[in-house]
Amino acid sequence: MVCKGTKKLCGLEECPILLRTKSMFRIFYSVTRKPEVFGMTPPSSVVGEKGYPNVPVLYNIAPGGSEEKASLYDDPKAWQGRLGLKEIVEMRTSLLGGILKVPATDPWKLYEGEVSLALVSTKPVDSEVLLKRPPTLELTFDDIVRPSGLVSPLEKIRISSSPKIDRDIEKFIWEDLLARDAVVELYSRGKDVYLIERALSLGLLGLRKNRKLVPTRWAITAVDDAISNYLRKEVLRYEDISTIEIYRGEYLYNRFFVMLVPGTYEGYWVEVWYPRSIWASNSVEPEIGVAREKVSGEIVPPDGGFSAARLAVLEHLRRIKRRAKYIIVREVLPEYVVPVGNWHIRETVRTALLSKPFFARDYREASDFMESNLSSKAAIEAYRKVMREALSQRSLHEFFDIR
Repeated sequence: MVCKGTKKLCGLEECPILLRTKSMFRIFYSVTRKPEVFGMTPPSSVVGEKGYPNVPVLYNIAPGGSEEKASLYDDPKAWQGRLGLKEIVEMRTSLLGGILKVPATDPWKLYEGEVSLALVSTKPVDSEVLLKRPPTLELTFDDIVRPSGLVSPLEKIRISSSPKIDRDIEKFIWEDLLARDAVVELYSRGKDVYLIERALSLGLLGLRKNRKLVPTRWAITAVDDAISNYLRKEVLRYEDISTIEIYRGEYLYNRFFVMLVPGTYEGYWVEVWYPRSIWASNSVEPEIGVAREKVSGEIVPPDGGFSAARLAVLEHLRRIKRRAKYIIVREVLPEYVVPVGNWHIRETVRTALLSKPFFARDYREASDFMESNLSSKAAIEAYRKVMREALSQRSLHEFFDIR
């Protein structure tokens, strides 16, 4: 028997196929009648990695409406806790993306036409694009990058309103500074990580002679890691927290537990993907992934989701001016059928760490709490294994009982 998308024989609340395609067809039929498209970029872009040295740059346009409505199409902080999976996927897949082929080593080509400026604007920018051909009926989804809608090569693009550029971003466009240092400086001045990601990806930061377009999925993790390494240096100077704290958060069918333990700063990441969720759709048993942040700050193996969550943890530790060992457990529930990027990991952990924690008197009470709240034996076993490893790691200060 083959489900036609309406009988829901899979048992899921939303059909993954219909969820991906409803908005796609609406946009497809609107652009097949004429190749000219008028709209606003939220701003929203994706720099791809195929075809190097000429890489694709996706310029997303929201389908009409007011400036306020257009800005919502690429604003993860506004989505957090307010929009569900269905609303986010429908909104993002209703974007129309025009593809420009640009030499990765010459980001100034985008700057000269104000394209890169439009894509780091703090407000939506009016745009007019001429498509070379109607878009193909195909959507792609990624676990790091936010979803996009239909795409088509661009014949030409015209920015028809003036981009509003943040003063600090504009300053660093002309600064001859290492990209890592520019990222950290912008963050320390209160700039949003999503704005910094776009600026780095579009080749607007770094030593001017070495600037390149950076694939968006690489830029996202690079920004998380650069900021985390900066925050980590501060956190290492603080005293340990005094009790075991456990925070909980859940959003978009992803459940997070963050345990903070007194001790030398280092971290552990446990992912549990349940059967029928997007990356375990053919599995019978839960899929388990584990990573660790060493005392040196290196994440092994590298994991973009872990990097996003670690940034949220370090922001919290700096806020409370304390140091801790941490364990993050992520449970991906079967209803998470369409990936929307790793922004929701960062934002959900941030939100969780602003809530009231459970305070455990000792490790036994902490484990009892965790095991009573995790959803499966597989998750409990993965947590136990990581907890044993975390408790077995001791610094020289702890070993010699130095205070």
